[in-house]
Amino acid sequence: MSKRLGIYVFDGVEVIDFTAPLGVMAVARRMDPELEAFLVGDSGGSVKTTAHMEVTPRYRLDDRPTMDAFLIPGGIGTRNEMHNGRLIDFVRTLPTETLLVSVCTGSWIYGKAGLLDGRKATNRKHGDPSEKLIPIDRLGEIAPACILDRHRIVDTGRILTAGGISSGLEMGLYLLSRFGYDDEFVDTVAYIMEYDRHWERMKHDRLVERIDP
Repeated sequence: MSKRLGIYVFDGVEVIDFTAPLGVMAVARRMDPELEAFLVGDSGGSVKTTAHMEVTPRYRLDDRPTMDAFLIPGGIGTRNEMHNGRLIDFVRTLPTETLLVSVCTGSWIYGKAGLLDGRKATNRKHGDPSEKLIPIDRLGEIAPACILDRHRIVDTGRILTAGGISSGLEMGLYLLSRFGYDDEFVDTVAYIMEYDRHWERMKHDRLVERIDP
């Protein structure tokens, strides 16, 4: 079963937001080599993440790689990416069978693109001293027609959002189930990662309310 996850990276992307789901896929690939996860950037150059780590994406947006899911992480850089017309156009024009996924403030992008109107979605629910507005409340300002929800993961069908800087781990594991893997496979990945006890506690903190046909 070939499944491909593209993860968008940009200047100011939060390290754990994209490395957590990428790491889940890397472990799962030991059990199924058909799984593939890769980074996508706006251009062909490297990007500087938080903590000043530089990464070089495999693809550019213009390459339009074939993907079963496209994930946008959060980070301070989402403030700029909300106004990146190329990215907004990219997510609006992806094939309808491509899942649109976000971690943390990545859902702001989908909100700015108008894709969360009439849908439930989540975002980071704990702020930090530098923020005047908690990110989930900021999502409400960006997308007033979005229905805010405080679950760890919200699955409305085509669009899946996760709330919290560390929620990329849960989203990565949950995506495996959306890719068609059974609970035993997903739980085994969590076990290999020594994340099984936390996964057992967290995997029920989700809302599944699929509105897509």
